[in-house]
Amino acid sequence: MNNKIRCVIIDDEKHAIALLENYISKMPNLELVKTYNNSVHALSEIDKKDKIDILFLDIEMPDISGMELAVSLKPKTGSIIFTSAFDKYAIEAFHIRVNNYLVKPIKQSLFSKIVMEVIEQDLPKLHKMVKNMLFFKTGDKSKLTKIKKQDIIYFEGAGNYVNMVTTKFEQLVYLTLLEVEDLFKYDSFFRVHRSHVINAKKIRKVSGNTIFFKSERKVQMTEFYKDKINKFLKDNTITTGRL
Repeated sequence: MNNKIRCVIIDDEKHAIALLENYISKMPNLELVKTYNNSVHALSEIDKKDKIDILFLDIEMPDISGMELAVSLKPKTGSIIFTSAFDKYAIEAFHIRVNNYLVKPIKQSLFSKIVMEVIEQDLPKLHKMVKNMLFFKTGDKSKLTKIKKQDIIYFEGAGNYVNMVTTKFEQLVYLTLLEVEDLFKYDSFFRVHRSHVINAKKIRKVSGNTIFFKSERKVQMTEFYKDKINKFLKDNTITTGRL
C-alpha cells in the first residue's frame, strides 16, 4: 500500500543484504525500495526526493565508511539504523545522532523490535495520516477495490477477512483487525469491540455503550476498549463555561 515504510539497505556484503531483505519481507508495513553494495554509488544516487524512511547502513565498507555516509545521508532520510559486526562504533554513532544500532549476526526478533521503535519514536509524523485514497485486496485476493478513507464507517471481523462497511457498500477485505488497527493508528479509527474498528469521524451519536452511525448502523463498545474512544469524544466535545 502507499503508506508503507520505505527502506533502503547499504552493505558491501551480499549475504548481509539478503538477510535484511528477508526480514523486511516478513513485516507487512515495510517496503524495500533499493539495495546498494557500493557506498559511493549510494552517496551519488540517494536523494531527498526518494522519500526514504529507514536506511539500514553497514559501517565498515571500502571507499566511504558507514559513519561518513551517515553524515551525508542523514538529511535525506527519515531514520538510520546502523548494522555492524562490531559494537565499538556505538559511541561514535551516538555523536552523529544515530541512536539505532544492530550488531551482526542480527536476529529477526531484535530487528523487528528496533524497527518498531523507530516507527513509533523516530518517525512519529510518517504515518500521522494514511493517504486518502486506498486500494484493498478483496474477495479472492487478486481483486483490488479503491476506497476513500473518509467513506469508511467501520471494519468488522470476519474470520480471515474483515467486513469493511462504507457509506456506499460493504466489502470483505483480506486483512485482520490487528492489521486494520496498525494501518489507521494515526487516524481517528478506534477498536471499540473485539470484532470492530470504527471511524470515529462517522459517529452520529453515542448512547451508553452503543455507537450510532448514519443509515441506522450501530456498533456496541465494550469496557476493555472504551478508554481511547472516550478520550477522543471528550477532546471533541464542545462544552460551556457557564454554571
